[in-house]
Amino acid sequence: MSYIRELRPYMYWLGYLNDGRQAGELDWQAIGGTWGCATSNLTRWHPNPDISVPFDGFGAMIGRIELRSRTLSLYVHKYFEDCVLHIRSLTKVLAKGAIAHYIVGNSKFYDVMVHTELVYAAIMRSQGFTDVVVENIRKRSSKKELFEFVVSGRFGASKD
Repeated sequence: MSYIRELRPYMYWLGYLNDGRQAGELDWQAIGGTWGCATSNLTRWHPNPDISVPFDGFGAMIGRIELRSRTLSLYVHKYFEDCVLHIRSLTKVLAKGAIAHYIVGNSKFYDVMVHTELVYAAIMRSQGFTDVVVENIRKRSSKKELFEFVVSGRFGASKD
């Protein structure tokens, strides 16, 4: 979901944006942004070889999506690479013992299930979060296999 696209009327109204190009550039900087000019940026994007998404089968999952759509595979790859960078950045500002919560939904692209909740949990663990828990919170109103989850973890310390 492009939050910039969804919120742009308010962002114009509040003076944060002046034109569509700005909206697209801001979306490109956001996690997973692909609206406006961000879509054309995506077609030129390449994964950073120094950033790996620490989820078993991630490359195979991206490969199965790419068989149907290269652009969509790039979108999914960039989204999770952005998530790695985001969660890594939290490790510089969170106090030991801080708890982070993410509300995420799994996805299905063609016939490929993307277990976003499990990828988030793996990323959090790789960045020093402990007590990582995934909780199913609700069924989404679209495809039968889609749900929303809370992914939570404690940074740098166990509960005690």
